[in-house]
Amino acid sequence: MASVDSDSRSGAKLDSRSHAKLALVIGNNSYSKHPLTNCVNDATDLSDTLRKIGFDVELGIDCNYQKMTQLVEAFADRINDQDLVLFYFSGHGVQWQEQNYLLPVDADEKVKKEIDLKWSAISAQRTVELFSSQTFYVTVFILDCCRKYLVENQLKFRDFQGGAGLHLMKAPGGSLIQFACDAGALASDGCGITDRNGLYTKHLLQHIATPNKELDKIFSAAAAGVYRESNRKQQPFRVSSIMVDEPIYLHTENKIIYENLGDSLPTMKPETVREVVAVLVSSQSTFFLSS
Repeated sequence: MASVDSDSRSGAKLDSRSHAKLALVIGNNSYSKHPLTNCVNDATDLSDTLRKIGFDVELGIDCNYQKMTQLVEAFADRINDQDLVLFYFSGHGVQWQEQNYLLPVDADEKVKKEIDLKWSAISAQRTVELFSSQTFYVTVFILDCCRKYLVENQLKFRDFQGGAGLHLMKAPGGSLIQFACDAGALASDGCGITDRNGLYTKHLLQHIATPNKELDKIFSAAAAGVYRESNRKQQPFRVSSIMVDEPIYLHTENKIIYENLGDSLPTMKPETVREVVAVLVSSQSTFFLSS
């Protein structure tokens, strides 16, 4: 098939990029002493949505430490350079010594003192660094795990901050970290039987599959909804070190978006128009035409 010259006679520029889309989604409800309500629903609903928009999704439900570790390591091995990577965790998360840990469902039994977190919970910082090191494109890291987690023996957990949300994280190059609430704050797990999802994921699901909506705008729209519904009590925030100088989309439709074309479109020669349409029909990417 003939390619479209970026310096075509119409003065239009055609830009098309395609990336494999991989996602690892984990939801943990069944903690023996600190069970949660909506995390499995959050993970299941998000997985279903991501599959519908073309993601290859690995779903983990009520994972113990061994299973979570296996999922993380196996997922990292599958990532290729230029993949679009998304990780999502809904469950309990805690901070200790300025590090965040994602808790498997057997944490209540295995974490008897602070140091046990290193060997019985998943380091959030290590995980995002592991994933982002495998691709030079984009790694999206979503943490909806700022629920309150209290330990029974406070004497053994003097520096442990399970009731204070998560600590601020550094986003490695090429990554974006989205928190369900502000650093040191707590997130809502939903409103009892009236909500199927936690507050943040409820709003994320409303926007994440919107066609041709840039990644940053998806997260801004979800955050705005959470902020309004919580009456300003829950404020999602994100840290971004994305190094891609182009719009990023989780879902694109076969359509052409015209930017700054002015009067150039009517002047395009028929063969140029046919080439554009042919590329459009054969691709899942979004195209940008600009003067």
